[in-house]
Amino acid sequence: MSIREIPRGLVNLRDVASSTARVRPGVLLRSDAPHSGDDAPEVGEWPPAVVVDLRDDAEKSEDHPLLGVCRVVDLPLLGGRATMDADEEDVAAFLRAGLGGMYASMLEGEAAVLLVRAIEEIARADGLVLVHCTAGKDRTGVTVALALALVGVPDDEIVADYVRTAENMPHVHARARRTVAARTAGAQLALDIPKEILSAPAAAMEGFLDDLASRGGAEAWFLAAGGTPETVAALRRRLRA
Repeated sequence: MSIREIPRGLVNLRDVASSTARVRPGVLLRSDAPHSGDDAPEVGEWPPAVVVDLRDDAEKSEDHPLLGVCRVVDLPLLGGRATMDADEEDVAAFLRAGLGGMYASMLEGEAAVLLVRAIEEIARADGLVLVHCTAGKDRTGVTVALALALVGVPDDEIVADYVRTAENMPHVHARARRTVAARTAGAQLALDIPKEILSAPAAAMEGFLDDLASRGGAEAWFLAAGGTPETVAALRRRLRA
């Protein structure tokens, strides 16, 4: 794909409610990373009131393009492992673990703390929330899956939302490469990685949901990780149709 063919706008954007009738429209969006100069997306409301940015600092080539027009909350969910400036052995282990290992790792340690904070932001926001990472697939997928599980969306509908990203990945990858090419300094995104990491197979999200179930379910995990019943209740009031 040539630079001329790279879309000038979000390519993995959707209202989470478009995947399930159990969620209220116009409350939660998910997407790939916005870039400066992007065309405005064709959604019912833009810009959002709150943006939850799950990227690491080294993935960003500029200030967030929505900074100043909405509240941007930085929650680097992978703690540097999404970039090639991380420790070489850590990156190798990260890639060997595959999507299942990556998703499971977000339920542990500092990532779990940030994941709880992401849910808190969605629950307490006064207006539309956009959750994104670079591709809008892994960190975004886990965050959205947890939010949906907490409000009682069935696993099959959560998986169906996740796999919708697969058809968008060629354009997502092209936009990410343009971001890397635009840099004059800083770390390179981990783009030359196994094909599984660049896909959105149902089995990966099914495995994550099984992992949640093995921990007592979404709500039990959330409370054990530091979340509160009040946040769960607020999230349900916000999202449930």
